[in-house]
Amino acid sequence: MRATLLALSLLAAAAPADARDLIFARGTEQAAIDPHFNDAGNDVSTAQNIFDRLVDMKADQSMVPSLATSWTALDPLTWEIHLQKGVTFQDGSPFTAEDVVFSLDRPNHLIGAAAPWTRSVASVDHIDIKDPLTIIVHTKEPKPLLMDEIGNVFIVSKKAAANASTEDFNSGKAALGTGPYRFVSWQRGDRVELEAYPGFWRGKPEFDHVTLRFITNTAARMAALLSGAVDVIDGIPPNDIPTITAHPELKVWSGLTNRITFLAIDSPRPVTPFATDLDGKPLEKNPLADVRIRRAISRMINRQLLVDRVAGGQGVVAGQIVPPGQGGYADDLKPDVLDIDGARKLLAEAGYPNGFGLTIHSSNDRFPEDSADLQAIGQMLTRGGLHINGVVSMPFNVIIGQAAAQKFSLFLWAYNSASPDASEGLKSLLATRNVATGMGGSNRTQYSNAKFDALLAQGLGEFDEAKRNALFAEATRLAVGQDVGIIPLYWQKHAWATKAGLSYEANVQDDNAVRFVHMAK
Repeated sequence: MRATLLALSLLAAAAPADARDLIFARGTEQAAIDPHFNDAGNDVSTAQNIFDRLVDMKADQSMVPSLATSWTALDPLTWEIHLQKGVTFQDGSPFTAEDVVFSLDRPNHLIGAAAPWTRSVASVDHIDIKDPLTIIVHTKEPKPLLMDEIGNVFIVSKKAAANASTEDFNSGKAALGTGPYRFVSWQRGDRVELEAYPGFWRGKPEFDHVTLRFITNTAARMAALLSGAVDVIDGIPPNDIPTITAHPELKVWSGLTNRITFLAIDSPRPVTPFATDLDGKPLEKNPLADVRIRRAISRMINRQLLVDRVAGGQGVVAGQIVPPGQGGYADDLKPDVLDIDGARKLLAEAGYPNGFGLTIHSSNDRFPEDSADLQAIGQMLTRGGLHINGVVSMPFNVIIGQAAAQKFSLFLWAYNSASPDASEGLKSLLATRNVATGMGGSNRTQYSNAKFDALLAQGLGEFDEAKRNALFAEATRLAVGQDVGIIPLYWQKHAWATKAGLSYEANVQDDNAVRFVHMAK
């Protein structure tokens, strides 16, 4: 309490910052400045301050033109895309079709990418340049959602990036975009400095200088806002929202996102690393491979309690990937409810009447309640009949590599989609992993079901929106409802806070980009 009062008094005494400068404190740092290195929210939030894409998403996730002004399907395999006139990169060089063609091809050749953008460009067979501001995209198969895919890829300068490595972007040597802010510097673990690009094609940016501060500790991030050291923060813990709301010089901006919190399950492998017998010895057979065990785990979890007690009401219980209102939502697929007796019965049917041992994992800085969620889930699984040997959380930049290397048996994860329908989530989380086609990019457990893949492929090739969404819903029922390929828990609400004189557009995609910060009018 004393610390809070001290912080509030410091805020009251602090001199107002230059109204044209902005300090945005985020809980998670990007992996690289290279916009094609890591297809993850923390990297996207940084990249879009420097680079533009062919399309943008508004706060409600509706698609609007950006560097592409219009697009037309000439036939099921051919698209004509027209580009903005008069756009320049931050060195003054003109933006042309050549930069787009280069940028859409570059992810295919980037070595060592953490989460490559290859899935977004995998459907492209080749691209022809019709004129300096028009391209013709030829796809390998019918792609009605082509702009949902290639439209999200950041456009870089071919001249600056043709022979550039990721480190050349990180140093600033190749970090040239057409976005509102120029890259100045990156002090790893601390901050990124940006400055307004006066030649920005949409007009003068709202802020002259922007500092992205990376403060992983939520209490420290709160204190920075309360003391006046920063102007905006993300990832406000639910318990701290009333403190900010009550202060006249601060404001909270919150809303439901499409970020799904879920349990990823190592079900495909015959042996999993963290399952043991009751004496702690490794099991020779993976119990998670049995769908009855996966269903039992799902029924052990009190989702509403997680939302109410751990997330402080900042969420909505989920039984699938996308929330109601988005394309591909299956109305009949409801979240499992707490059923301890039913869970224990399933354990017994699967040959584990007394349960088995399990260690579970999560990040501890990806979203405000990740570590607390894991602790609560551990207790729920214990009450459900499992023996939890360990509850282990670690920084996101550590866990992401280990998850990709299949080091875990059961781990808590969160995913927010760049598309306003189920297509991206289904492709990323549940499609059979295929680097060449870009499928299964975030499928870190290697779940695979050929029937699901076929349904998804059929949906992705369907131009009729209603039929396409029906196929996505059917695929979801199979992979999530029947197979329990993942265990959805809840869709997160996200909260940002600003100092007086600023506003923030709470957005469905859980985006921390500066473009959502505005001077109060």
